[in-house]
Amino acid sequence: MLDAAHEAQGAIWQLGRLTLEPFDQHRYDIRRGAAIDAVRAMRRAAGAVQLEGPADVAQAAEEYAKAIDRNIEPPIEALMQLNKGPLSEDQQERYRSTASESNAFVEGCQQRFVPLARQALDELMNDVD
Repeated sequence: MLDAAHEAQGAIWQLGRLTLEPFDQHRYDIRRGAAIDAVRAMRRAAGAVQLEGPADVAQAAEEYAKAIDRNIEPPIEALMQLNKGPLSEDQQERYRSTASESNAFVEGCQQRFVPLARQALDELMNDVD
């Protein structure tokens, strides 16, 4: 699941990088598609954890996946505005603030998920021994 999360975050970051350039519909479509596909893969990975993991790990996985899913919204909104013309200082600041808050939320969800998943794996390995 962590690999899928990393791929999704990377694709979202690449999408967000487009906000620094003049709007290009083709690049936007490609990067948006890649980000959406990566987020879907993350959701599938979280679904597998929900089927296989203990309840607390499953819940943390779902929250983590939802956070990443929401993290795609700030760059898409900013790029839709950029499509209409250059962003004002206020729009740029709003995007940076929203993206920063969204990233912080994702990091918090990851920090909750990882120790729970690690603990569950450790317990599983102890049961095998």
